[in-house]
Amino acid sequence: MKKLLFLSLILILFNCENEISNNTPAFEARINDNFDWVADSYSATFQNNQLSLTGNSPFGTIALQIDSLEVGSYNLYSWTDDFAVFQDTLQYSTRNDGITSIAFLSDGHVDINEIDSVNNTVSGHFHFDAYNGTGEYTINISEGVFYKIPINSGSQD
Repeated sequence: MKKLLFLSLILILFNCENEISNNTPAFEARINDNFDWVADSYSATFQNNQLSLTGNSPFGTIALQIDSLEVGSYNLYSWTDDFAVFQDTLQYSTRNDGITSIAFLSDGHVDINEIDSVNNTVSGHFHFDAYNGTGEYTINISEGVFYKIPINSGSQD
C-alpha cells in the first residue's frame, strides 16, 4: 500500500505543468525559439471596429491589432492594416521590413478561434516575425496563445 501511495505521489508531482489549460485567462508566446514569455497582465479592447490585444510582462509587451472581431485567420504584413508589435528595449513591428533584401519581410498570422459572447472573451493563436524601425534587427514570436481574454468595448467615435 505504501508503494502505491508513493508511486501515485511521484506521478502527480511529475505530471504537474504550467499548461495553458491551467491558466485562464492566459497570454503566452515563445521568443526567438528559446524563451517562454508569459504575460502578467493582458487586455482586449474592441473599439472603432478594431480588436487590440495586449500582454505585458517584465520581459516585454506583445500587442496585436486586427480589423475585426470575428472568428477567422488574419495575415500580418507591413502592407496590411492588421499588425503585431513586440516591445522590450527595442520596438519590433510587422509594419517594418528588413533593409538588406526583399526576402526580409515581416510576416505573421493571427487565428481567432473563439469569441465567447456570453462571457465576452476571445481566444486564439498567433506567430510573427518583426523588425525594428531601422530594419536591422528582427525577432521571432512563435507558439503564441491568447485564451479567454476578457473583451472591453470602447465607445465608438
